[in-house]
Amino acid sequence: MNWLSYTLRGVSQIFFVNNPISGALILMAVAIDNPLMALLMLLGTLVQTGVGYLQRHEELVPQGLMGFNGALVGAFAGFAQLPPVLAIFVTILGATACVPMHDVVTRLFTSRPLAGAQLPVSTAPFCIICGVLMTLAAQLAHPLDPTTGSGVAESLELTIAHSFSEVVLSDNIFTGLLIIVALFIGSVQIGLFGLLGMLVANLVALLFGHPLSAVSAGLHGYSAVLVAIALGATFWTRERTVTRVVGAVVGAALAVSIGIGLGHTPIPVFTWPFLISMWLIMLAWYAVRSRSATRSPQDGAVPTSH
Repeated sequence: MNWLSYTLRGVSQIFFVNNPISGALILMAVAIDNPLMALLMLLGTLVQTGVGYLQRHEELVPQGLMGFNGALVGAFAGFAQLPPVLAIFVTILGATACVPMHDVVTRLFTSRPLAGAQLPVSTAPFCIICGVLMTLAAQLAHPLDPTTGSGVAESLELTIAHSFSEVVLSDNIFTGLLIIVALFIGSVQIGLFGLLGMLVANLVALLFGHPLSAVSAGLHGYSAVLVAIALGATFWTRERTVTRVVGAVVGAALAVSIGIGLGHTPIPVFTWPFLISMWLIMLAWYAVRSRSATRSPQDGAVPTSH
């Protein structure tokens, strides 16, 4: 039962939630759209959790912090529409590789001059590993085009839902809505900041001139959801509310800009806009605080391995 809890928490930690019920709901949400993808996510989480435990990450395993990247690798294998046997192999290989990649990024972020900023590893292992896997399996991958709305009402509904479902590479309105429910079950604060990130990102995308029908695919919103949750409800919990809200808003807007830029490169976007936006803002805030004569440079940081 402990390992079941660890695994489900690993799925929920994709959204910074530490709750097995939320994890189960997220898997159910993905299964609505793609049952094989849900199974691959479960497999990826189990593999990374097990390998992480064997590699002496016992302190991270119970919180699900040694499982969410494996879950995302499984989501990628399902999203790429790989043949089932190859998808299983890719999931196992990728989820296993996420553990040493987590260690490499951790060493980078705990070395000078980055140590003081306490940058989280987060989904970097997933982005790096799946970037390589996507390059190797490019000829075998056949991802489906995202669904978009045809009218204003439908587009608005899809915009909200897809901004959450696309975090796990899923394209289904019911998947997104159930994920929102899962977030609020795990933490009302996480749910609210996720909605804030979604709102800001899609408004920015519209201001950039993207039509509502295109925005409804959710591709502008999913990284913003993550960065808003990260800054607003996870890593800056000791900061004032106004600081967290401003960080979430700026981070969401920045993630949209970075995502649009990466879309013009051969680099698979994945959650890089979220990561780059979060890291830049955390580095900038650390630089500001380290120059303050009245406050400690780490007062507002919450040490974490996510």
